[in-house]
Amino acid sequence: MTRLMFGLCGILALPTLSGGSGVKAQVVPPAQVPPVQVKPAKPVKLVYFQGELVYQVSVKSNMEVDLTDKDAHKVLTIGDVLTVTMKNGNYKFSTEYADTYVIKNDRKEYIKFRKIDTVFYLDFDSDTADVTGIIKNNAVVSIGGHPCKGIRIETSKLARQYFYSTQWFTDPEDDRHNTIGQADVYAHETGGALRLWIRTEYPYATETDSCIGIERQIVNDRVFRLPDLPISALLSAPRIIFPRYPGGDQAWQEFLDSTLNSKLAERYVKVPKGEKEAWETVIVEFVVAEDGSLSNFHVVNSDEVNARLADEALRVMQLSRKWLPATFYGEKVKWTYQQGVEFRVLK
Repeated sequence: MTRLMFGLCGILALPTLSGGSGVKAQVVPPAQVPPVQVKPAKPVKLVYFQGELVYQVSVKSNMEVDLTDKDAHKVLTIGDVLTVTMKNGNYKFSTEYADTYVIKNDRKEYIKFRKIDTVFYLDFDSDTADVTGIIKNNAVVSIGGHPCKGIRIETSKLARQYFYSTQWFTDPEDDRHNTIGQADVYAHETGGALRLWIRTEYPYATETDSCIGIERQIVNDRVFRLPDLPISALLSAPRIIFPRYPGGDQAWQEFLDSTLNSKLAERYVKVPKGEKEAWETVIVEFVVAEDGSLSNFHVVNSDEVNARLADEALRVMQLSRKWLPATFYGEKVKWTYQQGVEFRVLK
């Protein structure tokens, strides 16, 4: 279960156990998790769990200046609530920004982002991150009123801490071939237990998923039917479209030609002897908001350019119209960007 979107703080520390990498860490239960609401099961006989789980999601950015908590949600393509529907090794993860389908027989994970009319896929063997540590804690703790045990799985890219049910399980064979999010490792180590709490430590953010609802029920296979849209490999798709001036490079150059004080280049840019031209490029860094407005201007290479040219570049950038904002899989995000302003002179 958990791939691209899922799993991605507690106070009470449990005993520390060393993992396969020799690194010592703690499996720490979360504090003040509200009771998980379990709807009464209908009189059906199920060997393994099928039904629906609902999670409350919290994302905290580790980059206070460049990435807000709100934008971290968008980068992880997960909203405040995550609903997971599962049956016989198939899963559907639904959140504000995307639906993700894990289809066992295809050995693929499919992602439909809300604002892109394409279904992207990842093969089950696409996650090549090495597992560097597995830390278990077999002490039973209560998560939302349900008995759980803990495990932490560390890789070369990130770490995930889980508290999993000792009562509800999926078939661990269902995830045997799925390396995405180390699903195969988790299933093997826990016997396919349901995750009731997950904390994922990314380099840029920490995501915490707390289960707030469990409903055991028969699931119709139609839930896992893919949208009727073109299908493309996720790894070959451009995830980020960077901020850009409306109209492209030509419009940007026309703006500079009409706004820059060209006499400053003649005054402060010196053409070396034997050369026909010379130039200085002032690199301005600024923030492009979701609505395209610009702010927080400063010159990155002030030690390398003439101070008067740096001032002119700042003046011109502050006169710019709104830009087209950056997008991450179709969602607008605030972005820190750098743009060069060139001062060129011909002999």
